[in-house]
Amino acid sequence: MQAFPSVKSLERLVGAVMGEQDEEWAGSRCFLERKMAELCDPSPSPEPATPEEQEMADETARKAMEASLELADRMEAA
Repeated sequence: MQAFPSVKSLERLVGAVMGEQDEEWAGSRCFLERKMAELCDPSPSPEPATPEEQEMADETARKAMEASLELADRMEAA
């Protein structure tokens, strides 16, 4: 026994509920104007990284790439 007679009827119900929710959200503001103004204000450029910081960032990026490739290889083998 199914809760809905067909997949299409479930899709119609979900679509109607999402449409109503969208209308509710469209009428409300999610962000404060003050916070939005802060995002639009130009901020100063960050200081350039020191050679040590750059080396650490490069090492972290290298480790992340190696871990990603290793994970991809394991998933491909599975």
